[in-house]
Amino acid sequence: MLLLVPVAAALAQAPAALPGIYRSQQIEVGAALELTEDHRFRYALEYGAVSELGEGSWTSDGKSVRLTSAPMPKAPSFEIVRDDPAPPGELWVTFENPGFDWGGPLEMVVTLDGVSTRVRTAPAENGRVEVGAQRVLAIQPIIPVYEQFGPALKLAPDRGHRLTIRFLRNDLGKVRFSGEPLAIDGDGLVIERYDTPIRFKRVGPPLTKPSGE
Repeated sequence: MLLLVPVAAALAQAPAALPGIYRSQQIEVGAALELTEDHRFRYALEYGAVSELGEGSWTSDGKSVRLTSAPMPKAPSFEIVRDDPAPPGELWVTFENPGFDWGGPLEMVVTLDGVSTRVRTAPAENGRVEVGAQRVLAIQPIIPVYEQFGPALKLAPDRGHRLTIRFLRNDLGKVRFSGEPLAIDGDGLVIERYDTPIRFKRVGPPLTKPSGE
């Protein structure tokens, strides 16, 4: 029991030491995180073409910090605005202009009838998607840069399709954290984003005062 007392005391004190401003000092990464004393957070990341912001609440068990967005942003999505018939086994996809440059073709994941593995592909310049004359059950557009999957758009399997698809930006660029873990590492924190560990070092106390002060 005596050995447990220092451990319990350390865990109780850990959250009090965590509030502050954290910044990343990695090459090609611009990132900042604020943890406030009333367990709110603000977050920003610039990494390559990715630019994202977040805010919400945080908790800690002494070993890690977990972030949950609040209010939860509305995820970007896609919708079919036109679905004209095409010969069976054909798929044509046109995306409405999203209002900004994707920097490349917009890819999608295609679910084919009788095929257990989904196929990642992109329309040709004329809009034709090669599906090997297979019946298409659904397509799932991929949001470029962020590599996020939009909702699956189900298609009638009894015919081919000529689709016009609209991108709904919603809260693009705002992160949807739900208990996102950051490991506590000395005087810093480490989060995994886009297959890359982002390391934050504490540089000062929080700027935001607790509510009521």
